[in-house]
Amino acid sequence: MQYNQGDRVQYQGRDNQKHTGQIQGIRGQEPKVKYTVRDEQTQVEEQIEEKQIDRTL
Repeated sequence: MQYNQGDRVQYQGRDNQKHTGQIQGIRGQEPKVKYTVRDEQTQVEEQIEEKQIDRTL
């Protein structure tokens, strides 16, 4: 599933915990797409892979 910039998503962060954030940017091509997500609580941006995204909100 392809996600878009601006989508609100639930994802698994580097700390293996569930986070909620908004996609700020997208890099690369399938199957190696990387998403830049800004965590809603900490406002920290993180690079994640599509497989780390659980669902859109």
